This record gives sequence, C-alpha cells and structure tokens, in this order.
Amino acid sequence: MRRTTSINVEHIVVTSSRPYDEVKASLESQLGIIGNTDELTQRWSMARASWEQIKQAIEQQLGTSGLSIFSKVEQGQLLSLAGKSARVIQYAIGNPLLAIQMIEHVPEVALYAPLRVAVYESNDKTCVAYDRFTSLLAQHQHPQVNSIAQLVEQKVEELVAQATAQTKKGDGVM
Repeated sequence: MRRTTSINVEHIVVTSSRPYDEVKASLESQLGIIGNTDELTQRWSMARASWEQIKQAIEQQLGTSGLSIFSKVEQGQLLSLAGKSARVIQYAIGNPLLAIQMIEHVPEVALYAPLRVAVYESNDKTCVAYDRFTSLLAQHQHPQVNSIAQLVEQKVEELVAQATAQTKKGDGVM
C-alpha cells in the first residue's frame, strides 16, 4: 500500500548585510558538533553506557543554541570544481534528544530531523535559508511532536537571528 500526502512548507530566507564568513562563523560558534551518530552509538553500546551517561554526553555536544551540527556540505567547493564560483554551505542541525522524543511517537519525523539550513551569498548579501520545522511536521498532527517542533523552531530562529544580526522578529525575511 502506498499513501501520498501533500503538505505546505513555509520556506524562510533571512538576508543579512553581514559578510558570508561572519554569518557562517557565528552559526558555527553557536552550534556544537555531534558528527557521525552511528559511530557514537556503537561506542556507547560497546562501553555499555547508561542512558543517563549518553544523555550527558549528548548535552555536552550541544552548542549555546541547544543545537548541534550533524553534518555540513560545502556545496560551493563542489561548484568550484565544476568551474563555477559560489559560496554555499548546507548544515544538517538539530538536537538528538529532542529528535528522539518526536521520533518515538512518529517515526516519519526522521525524514526531517536533523533539519537543513543553507548559508549562501546572493547579490552582495548573505542569506540563510531553512524550512519552518512546524510546517514540515504539521502533517502528523501529534501534540508532543508539535510541541517539540515549536521548541526546535524557536531555537533555529534565535540561531539565525544571532548569526545574521537581525534584531527584530521579521527583519530580513523574504
């Protein structure tokens, strides 16, 4: 059996006059680094770490934003190999402890967590783009998922506002 669902996704682009390198550095300074979760899980399993020990280890990997980088792809570098100049990077970011609280209720949330954030240059401006987390997960209509998605979304909005030096909610949103 196959089921198809159409969803409306709110896409956000925040434009900043801050240079690309400053926005990127600000984002990264607020994010911890989780890295390869397969390796971490295997290491914790082999060490027979308790859930409390694992939670503490994850919490230590979270940045000041309460989020961490799972991966980053320097797509601009890939473009340069094709002879095209662009500064573009994609981050997969999130909080594993929040993600598992959603995934335990709705496994399909794993499609969206960690979420993606792109930073790129456009017309002498730096842009940060992401999809509103609550709009991605609204299709599931699950109270716990919705509540945690709102929390994650708030963390992402604060992260982006800090990195782009936006002071008022809504500034720079296209």
